[in-house]
Amino acid sequence: MTRWIATATFACVLSLAFTTPFATETKADGMRASYSHKRCVAPASRWRPQTAWACKVSEKCCYDWLLRRGSCAADRCF
Repeated sequence: MTRWIATATFACVLSLAFTTPFATETKADGMRASYSHKRCVAPASRWRPQTAWACKVSEKCCYDWLLRRGSCAADRCF
């Protein structure tokens, strides 16, 4: 029983050790990094590879299935 508790405790400490440094990444002035673009990814189809493009954070990711092109829209996708 003691070995099981020690193993579980070690696993919890190890998982926290790996996730904590990545979650607290900040800029030098103490503010979190703010991103200006996001990556949009359309799913791969049977005949075409996966498509990716970049949009601003304030825009929506739109994908036209007929033309097989990605675009960015401010309000809604057409």
